[in-house]
Amino acid sequence: MTVPTPIVLDSDPGIDDAVALQYLLGTGLWDLKAYTSVGGNLPADATYRNARALARALRIDTDVPVHRGAGRPLSRLPYREASAFHGRAGLGEESLPDSTAPHPSESSAQALLRLSREHEGELTVCATGPLTNVAIALLEDPGFARRVAKFVFMGGAAQVPGNFTPVAEFNIWSDPDAAEVVLSSGIPFTMVDLDASHQWLFRPADLTALEAAGPGTALAARLMRTYMRAYTRHGGDGTCPLHDPLAVGVCGDESFVTAAEGAVIVECASELTRGQTVFVPADAPRIYYSESPSLTARLRLTGRVALGAGPRDFSEHFVTTLPRWPARP
Repeated sequence: MTVPTPIVLDSDPGIDDAVALQYLLGTGLWDLKAYTSVGGNLPADATYRNARALARALRIDTDVPVHRGAGRPLSRLPYREASAFHGRAGLGEESLPDSTAPHPSESSAQALLRLSREHEGELTVCATGPLTNVAIALLEDPGFARRVAKFVFMGGAAQVPGNFTPVAEFNIWSDPDAAEVVLSSGIPFTMVDLDASHQWLFRPADLTALEAAGPGTALAARLMRTYMRAYTRHGGDGTCPLHDPLAVGVCGDESFVTAAEGAVIVECASELTRGQTVFVPADAPRIYYSESPSLTARLRLTGRVALGAGPRDFSEHFVTTLPRWPARP
């Protein structure tokens, strides 16, 4: 029998963050050591409240601590929430009761550091929001990068347009300085970006399947219905991408995406291209920035970058996995 792997889910719930948590629990692959919140889709206070409420709804709040993230991005640039997609309170039209679990004294970054020491060489960290918490952990203790066995995050756009600006994906745009701290740290990263997440869609037939799966998926079905409507209002075709669940899926199986090795450099200085993720493949046919020793050194800090869908059907796996961990209706 396979022993579940220790993992931390760092999240800014958010609709797709919410169903990503249920999906993670349903896989049976993970020993969730902490659920750490971060500001992103909504400010940090709101995402912390939502994380606690989701932990209660998914029946883990007595076992899994929920930690509050940093109060603001590292970036000094303006920040804007994504309530147009996720609803004013972040979970669509839902108003979930708070957990009665105690509030941990540790911040999200402190919990990440502690768990990286307790589970050195074993811990997976999955980030589905801005990378503020992970960056703070690295700034406090750069050794965090070598203690983590695997770091997978949802963010960026390697070869496709952004979803918040023409060149930037929302999570990276929200705190580009944090993203650059993380991606230049040497941490073993996998970037699950728009190149891949826009290929795995949640369709009306998937919603029908969730609604038919019983009361344990009723909350997820309501959330996804709201999410699909939001995408339709913004010019979509009645489907929605599975951004954050896909990052969780890739933690366990990279065959959900097609990935390549390379460096990712985040643009932090320009307002026009803020949050752009510049991908330089490790097997690029020419040497870039040879006149700049610092950039040449930066390009040696590589990771895995998703460039599209993989051979395994993630949309199907997502829909069939959610019922394995029923939520409170």
